[in-house]
Amino acid sequence: MHIHYFQHDHFEDLGYIGEWASRQGFTTSVTRFDLDPEFPLFDDFDWLIVLGGKMSVNDTQLFPWLEKEIAFIREAIKRGKTVLGICLGAQLVASAAGAEVLKNAEPEMGFWPVYFSSDASKDIVFRHFPSSLMVLHVHFDTFDLPEGSVNMAGSAITENQAFRLGNSVFGFQFHFEVTPGNVIQFIHEIEPELVEGRYSQTAAQMLEYTDQCMKNNQIFEKVLEEIQLISK
Repeated sequence: MHIHYFQHDHFEDLGYIGEWASRQGFTTSVTRFDLDPEFPLFDDFDWLIVLGGKMSVNDTQLFPWLEKEIAFIREAIKRGKTVLGICLGAQLVASAAGAEVLKNAEPEMGFWPVYFSSDASKDIVFRHFPSSLMVLHVHFDTFDLPEGSVNMAGSAITENQAFRLGNSVFGFQFHFEVTPGNVIQFIHEIEPELVEGRYSQTAAQMLEYTDQCMKNNQIFEKVLEEIQLISK
């Protein structure tokens, strides 16, 4: 199996997904939108992973390639590829599927709990999540649910934290891919973005929760394995 991923910032890479893929013997390739973006051929990959980034989906004037990226994701969905979006990536996937991306009520930054729905507990992929989980957030925006999708999780201020669309499209507003090995760098890189707010932690506060990354990685290994099984 071959995984292609879209990377928007130098530090937001596959993280734990890359470790998992390597253990499975899968190959990977990347489009770096922060460098010289080149799109792959659709026949050359099985999964498309869309990662996070500092920009907004609606920043098309500043980042003209966003429209091309959304169109590519839309075509990948149409062709039945397995598509998984994280943070900005979830917003891009939602947009590609016809949903609106808009400003959240307030920023959500740091380790805060998400709460998984009854639909999640009955879903073959999402059933591995506990009823609540402390996860890393870094976002100003949120998204409406694409038509036909199922909302799998929410948080205190963000109604749509995870969704599933059909058999092969998944969106996660939060970061599960950040590992114990790269979480300190990740927090350092996002520190200039941090603002004050009810749900905004400082970098120092975030560092108190970094041991949560291993737990999240372990849960998502089961999630990735389930997605692999249903995508065969």
